[in-house]
Amino acid sequence: MELAKEIIDGVANIQNSNVLPEETFLQLLDIIMLHISKNVSNGKTAVANVYPSKSDLIKAAFANISCLFIEAARHDYDEESLKHFLQNEHINGQRIETLCSRYINNKENIQTQLELTGNNLPHVVDIDWRLHHCVKMSTRFTNVPIYNIRVSTKECNQMRHVTFTCTVQQLQELVHKLKDVVRHIEKISNI
Repeated sequence: MELAKEIIDGVANIQNSNVLPEETFLQLLDIIMLHISKNVSNGKTAVANVYPSKSDLIKAAFANISCLFIEAARHDYDEESLKHFLQNEHINGQRIETLCSRYINNKENIQTQLELTGNNLPHVVDIDWRLHHCVKMSTRFTNVPIYNIRVSTKECNQMRHVTFTCTVQQLQELVHKLKDVVRHIEKISNI
């Protein structure tokens, strides 16, 4: 995980209890978790109202800790990995223990919000197919096999199904194009 020097310095600054009192620090962590998990309603928990005399300091701490939590969740850090990362950046102390425990208690919630945020394409998770034999179409006899295919996709924890019907030739064409895609991806990954 890599964070900008300004964020690392900002996280290091929260160690000083003369700059940021303990009660304010804990209240700030609560507000950060509410904002990240989208459980905050507009206007009820303004960050600047936590410590009005030093609102710039609070806003900076809010941004720095939020970035730390989001990046740690994005890289799937556990509590020990986050502590190790912070120690490598020469940040340690009681507040880091509090920070890491608060992170680990809310890690799944942060990761869920990260999955819901963004514009990722749906992932194919399953394909079902059935073979039907069409004997008669309208008024003429055809005697053609037809495949009913259902592709299941997952996007933001929602399952969707795409269903279509195709002939043997169309299915062969689809398989051929999918093989082309696989070859192309393998070629790119070998570069």
